[in-house]
This record gives sequence, C-alpha cells and structure tokens, in this order.
Amino acid sequence: MHMVQRMAAYISWPVGASLAECPVWIPEARLLAWVDILGPTYNLLDPTTGINRSFPVHAKIGSAAPFGAEEAILALEDGLWLFRQGRTLDPLPSPDMTDVHFNDGKRDPAGRFWVGTRATDGSPGGGALYRVDQEGRVTRMDADFDVPNGMGWSANGRYFYLVDTVPRLLYRYDFDLASGTISNRVILHRFENLPGKPDGIAVGSNGDIWCSMWDGGGIAVLSPDGAQVGWFPTPCQRPTSCAFGGGDLRTLFVTTAAHGLDPIDARFGEAGNILVFGTEPRSVPGRGFASTNL
Repeated sequence: MHMVQRMAAYISWPVGASLAECPVWIPEARLLAWVDILGPTYNLLDPTTGINRSFPVHAKIGSAAPFGAEEAILALEDGLWLFRQGRTLDPLPSPDMTDVHFNDGKRDPAGRFWVGTRATDGSPGGGALYRVDQEGRVTRMDADFDVPNGMGWSANGRYFYLVDTVPRLLYRYDFDLASGTISNRVILHRFENLPGKPDGIAVGSNGDIWCSMWDGGGIAVLSPDGAQVGWFPTPCQRPTSCAFGGGDLRTLFVTTAAHGLDPIDARFGEAGNILVFGTEPRSVPGRGFASTNL
C-alpha cells in the first residue's frame, strides 16, 4: 500500500492554460518556464507575483529548453526552433518529422536537450527519443515508444529516467554524463494500481521520483528503486508535469490541463493553473546551453 499524504498548502496562479506542460525552473532569473501545447505558447512565470509572459508560436509546442530568460530551444510540431525574445524564431536541425511530432523534453546535467517524438496518428511504438547537443547535432537514442514523456536524471548522475505513458511504464537507463549515452534499459516501475496515466516527472536530490498522474488527481512519489513511497494529491484531475525550483529548490511547481474537462465537474478544480507547493526534497539544477554554440 502506498502512503497517502495530505494536500500541502499551495498557491494557484490562474494562467489560463489549456494544456500546460514542461515546467523548468530558471535559477538565475527566478522564473518558471512552461509551455501551453494547445495555446500554443512558450511562457515565463514569476512565481512571486503571478505575472506570466506569454509568447505565441506558430505550431503546437511539446516542450522547451530555456537557457536563461531570453533564449530557449522550442520543440514544436514541425521541428526544433531557437527562441530569442524580441526576434523571430530561427529553425534548428531536426529529425525527420514525417507523421510524428515532438512531446516532452528536458536538459540533462551537462546541458544537452533530450526530447521525444510520438506518432501523430497514435500508432503504438511510433515514438523515439533524441538527444540534441550544444552544437546542434541531433542523435536518435532509442525508439519503439508509444508516448515518450517525463524525463529526469538521478541525483548522482548515474541513471536516466523516461516515462512511456500509454503502457504506464517508467524506464531506467544507465547514463554516462561525459558522453551523453544511455544503455541497459529496464522497467523501473509499472503504474498498475494507481488512477490515471504517468506523465511528467521531477527527481529530488534524495533520489525520489515524482510522477504526475494524468487523470489521476495527484503525483506518485517513487523511491530510487522504483517502489512507491508516497502520494501527493493535487487540486485538479489532470496534473501534467512537475519541477523543483525556488531559491532553496524545495518548491514544487505543477503544471495542469483544462483541455477536455467540464468546468462544472467537481474534479475540475484548479485545472489550467500553475500550482506552487512547498516540499522537503530538493532537485538538482542542470546546466544550461551556452547560446553562443547554437
């Protein structure tokens, strides 16, 4: 049996998202980057004031990799793009996007951007995982996923984690930080006895893996060996992803989705808002891209 935790006190910022995803804390700017897939927009939220700057883009956006507050790599439906505030988007080298589109993505501790694709028609096994180096090289790292989703790295840098949402699996790979390679994929956890489907994840410095459960109304907390050790309720049905941030990296930011929900349903709750919780575990901040290399 998993431990059920009481909902912690939280702040809810009404950013009006349809399908918010990919929260990333930018420590030097003290801002939360996030995307609204269906907006489609790239966003920067000041969690102390609730002021959100929204930047419309021309196609659905799966994820983003900010480096500072001014620039980011955006994974759009039609490929990878370089965002610079006040400028037009510049195209970046991308994999073949025929019949696929980008989904979740995240930077590793060395600053490389890892991003998944899924089949546009939902075909099983049509997804793949790519690594984008600081120089812009795109390398296919693994394949045969249904919906590659939440990503993260262990605090000691030895492991890479990847969610495949439809089969409800969390994979663990051996990870080599110097070369940016992965190997020895194993199933770390099967989400068989929980409501909803696994989505985005965050990893704490104690090694725990926090996995947002789409349609599950909460976040499953797993130990480094994959055992469920906690359940963190959310005041909405569809938490999509989470990230640690704040000055002490103990703040948990949770993105949510309103798309497909009935606002008069009691489970709607804070859907479409960014939720801000205080927690004990800390995250491990990653290094950013050096924009001059792009």
